[in-house]
Amino acid sequence: MENMLDKLIITALRGKTAAVLFKDGHAAQIDFEPEAAEEETGVIFVGKVKNISKNINAAFVEYRPGVNGFYSLKENARPIYADGKTEHGPLKAGDEILVQVERSAVKTKDAVLTSNLTLTGQTAVLSAGKSSLGISAKIRDKEWRDAVKRRWEATEHGDCGLVVRTNGEAAGIDKVFEEFAALYERYLVICKAAASRTCYNVLYRPESFAVRAVRDLKICDGLEVVTDLPEVYKELQDALGITDSRAAENSGTAADSEATESSAATADSTAVDSAKMACSMAAGMPSLRLYTDDFPLTALYHLETILSQALSKTVWLKSGGNLVIEPTEALTVIDVNTAKSVSKKTSEETYLKTNLEAAGEIAVQLRLRNLSGIMIVDFIDMKEEESRKTLLAALRRAVTADPVKTVLVDMTPLGLVELTRKKIRRPLHEQVR
Repeated sequence: MENMLDKLIITALRGKTAAVLFKDGHAAQIDFEPEAAEEETGVIFVGKVKNISKNINAAFVEYRPGVNGFYSLKENARPIYADGKTEHGPLKAGDEILVQVERSAVKTKDAVLTSNLTLTGQTAVLSAGKSSLGISAKIRDKEWRDAVKRRWEATEHGDCGLVVRTNGEAAGIDKVFEEFAALYERYLVICKAAASRTCYNVLYRPESFAVRAVRDLKICDGLEVVTDLPEVYKELQDALGITDSRAAENSGTAADSEATESSAATADSTAVDSAKMACSMAAGMPSLRLYTDDFPLTALYHLETILSQALSKTVWLKSGGNLVIEPTEALTVIDVNTAKSVSKKTSEETYLKTNLEAAGEIAVQLRLRNLSGIMIVDFIDMKEEESRKTLLAALRRAVTADPVKTVLVDMTPLGLVELTRKKIRRPLHEQVR
């Protein structure tokens, strides 16, 4: 693309709403709107304890009529009662408590519920029941971290904890604590609202897929959000706090600029309006455009082709080598091959060159395909220890840029490289089923 500003394209793809992030002109991340059942994750209900199972130290809480969830008594030592009272005896059947869906029901497994409520912003995460402070490991500036700790010690936060997200460093300490204050006020409103609600009422619903897609991005050097879905455009207008006049200014020439651009690549009314998050875009204000040109947005950015390539098990490298990516139930196996690679250099030099190219592409593919868990990479075998060290250093640098925590474990005696990546959402191949 001529314009190298990061772009987030939100459009309909294969019958679902999709968000595709382009960085430096290349697709970096693809996400699809979750299924209805998955959308329950993060929702806060007024639930009723159905029974206590002492042998597994758990309760089963009915959070929707006829639908129970698993509630660990060990992990939830301080239930939040719907009546607002803090003094209660041991949890018992019939008690009404606030529960948040931590993990949606899967096949025969019940949803996992918690009273350790979390509210997520762009720079801060509030955790109820924890008074601790956590700071993203990607923020390494010691002076900045120490300043946050001092600020936290002087902040009124009741029984709530704070996790500073990576975006917090770019936004600044003041913005982080402004957002935390807004989240804390929302938490108090949720707790207060519970007293006037009946069982199974929704007290809080996280932002929509489109809003979360923007919120979760690190916005430092600018971001252009483009959508051809009017309802999404209006929703993002509200969430980003963009006035009609500003939106018109931003989108007035959107169609023309997009057409001439190189073709490369809410809340439930029961309690809180979660779409309008105070300071949710504290790290920077994206520009927003409504695409209205007759030429399809999916075609302009070749989204179908990009998706098909991201679902293919074979990824070709510029050198002629390739990656073969095979996700399984237990782990993901990635095989590196020289394939069509032709080089006049020695075998060791050729193998190192191909492996180094593969290392960079592997980091790209992990994020693009949203692979998580255990990954085993079978690089082309190299005899020299120095070559192996060079390869591991390059791979470690490449995965460090991933916004999702990715750890290079080591190389085994058999020459296999072990990686782990934190699971944030389902892998791409499962999202498009």
